[in-house]
Amino acid sequence: MSQISRDEVAHLAHLARLALTDDELDSFAGQLDAILAHVGRIQSVDVTGVEATDNPLKDVNVTRPDVVEPCLTQDEALAAAPKAEDGRFAVPRILGEEE
Repeated sequence: MSQISRDEVAHLAHLARLALTDDELDSFAGQLDAILAHVGRIQSVDVTGVEATDNPLKDVNVTRPDVVEPCLTQDEALAAAPKAEDGRFAVPRILGEEE
């Protein structure tokens, strides 16, 4: 028995703003029905007594620690800039913004 109808596929396509042809609706209905059948078979497996598995990747927050290192001063950074104003990089105005 089919678990998903062509009308349900059309409704889902409408919600997802997808324009599907009649052939695509028929094709996707069959494909989604096959997927749901496989999921149903997996859900029916008896897992009584099977212990849940854990994440095999035990590493958590594997980022490096924050370390203060020497860097450019404001003047050194601005020295290479094509244009600077008031201690900041000056860039061309975009999108017609007003000052």
